Amino acid sequence: MDWMRRASGPARHIDAATAAQPVKSGDHVVSAMASPQMTPFAFHRALAARAGELRDVTIDTSWSGAAATLLQPGTETSWATSSVFAYTAAEYSALAAHSEQVNYAPMNPSFMGWFANRPERDEFTRRYTGADVFVVTVTPPSGAGFVTFGTNLWNARVQMRNARIVIGEVRDDLPVIPGGDNWMPATAFDYFVSGESPAEQAFFAPTPEEEIDASAVCCAYTAELIHNGDTVMFGGGSIPIRLAPFLEDKEDLGCHSEVIFPVDLARKGVITNRKRNLVPGKTSLTGFIPRSGEECDWIDGNPTIDLRDMYVNNHPRYIAQNDNLVAVNAPLEVTLWGEIGCERVGPRYFRGVGGQVEFVTGALLSKGGRSIHGVISRKRLATGELVSTIVSEFTPPGAASISRQFADMVVTEYGVARLLGKTERERAQELIAIAHPDFRPELREAARKSVGLGTRTFLPGTTGA
Repeated sequence: MDWMRRASGPARHIDAATAAQPVKSGDHVVSAMASPQMTPFAFHRALAARAGELRDVTIDTSWSGAAATLLQPGTETSWATSSVFAYTAAEYSALAAHSEQVNYAPMNPSFMGWFANRPERDEFTRRYTGADVFVVTVTPPSGAGFVTFGTNLWNARVQMRNARIVIGEVRDDLPVIPGGDNWMPATAFDYFVSGESPAEQAFFAPTPEEEIDASAVCCAYTAELIHNGDTVMFGGGSIPIRLAPFLEDKEDLGCHSEVIFPVDLARKGVITNRKRNLVPGKTSLTGFIPRSGEECDWIDGNPTIDLRDMYVNNHPRYIAQNDNLVAVNAPLEVTLWGEIGCERVGPRYFRGVGGQVEFVTGALLSKGGRSIHGVISRKRLATGELVSTIVSEFTPPGAASISRQFADMVVTEYGVARLLGKTERERAQELIAIAHPDFRPELREAARKSVGLGTRTFLPGTTGA
């Protein structure tokens, strides 16, 4: 491979088994946040082969597919994993079973870079950016001696700067996104290993047939809240991901997102970024998940993509510099008082908070900004039971990812609840009105018991009757 010659110098090309050798018992290993598409699997397979030799290694597997390789029977004393954004089924099942080998940290991922090396943050820095061994997937070194992080930058650069040993797993099938912070000199690496493309994975699940109509109506209501010239953040979850076709009649939209970017809207001239006052003409991201080979080709070498370090791209102060920033996210549950949960339903975990809190905050601080949470009014559990997504309280032991003070607009197929600045009783009324009719009576009764919904309410500017 020609890139091996270009990587000659301080960074040596070695095989994956040799790259895994520096890991010692008690070490801390960080696998870069890079999506399962860009997980350094060759390194992790080599590390997994050493399970019998190692004890008490800690491994950060946030937003990667590494856990599926590492969490095998017999590795319980070899290592423990932690994640701020779990992805694999192995992690979900272990967390639900309260396995001590797998841990979840409720944290905004951009904090990894933002708090690194700050006063009183030594333990934090060590955990997230002070790895003994840091491994990340990269493109081959260029003729000028630089690599890029493919489609996923996240916190890689700050994690590299603080790590004792840095390993780059090289894949020559990755696109090169030339804009923003997506680069690093090859000399910043200690070793390079050859990587390989993972098996094709489906990141965007199809809409269940029984949800298609409700999902479409919810998307249509959401689209009505987005205006020509707005800059849109597309979060994870079914409604944000399925929203794009409902925006095709809009003009000159911008996009400042974390990782979800509807390329079709850019191809069709809907997303132009012409009206953006922050980074005009460009889409702001910290990562990107191509849905197809065509999208991968479209983004390769595309100068209109501005890939920034996560602690920049996802910082509310940076996000808020966009005028008319509309953050569209998906909750798992919303309480009658406007608390929003997006991490777990009862004992079952669903990845993590991701950038949702940061974009909600940034949107509310943006001039003309809005925060929208879209969800269909009921979901079917694995048991077959239909349950409401608007609840009197989170399914135990649920938790609020976004406190009620930051709740703005909640959308279901039954309409829009506008919560910002509303009283507890008003919030309950608004949310019951967009809940599924089958659940409204019990929600109404819960609100009556909790806040006296149905009693006389006097509001500013009104007279009691």
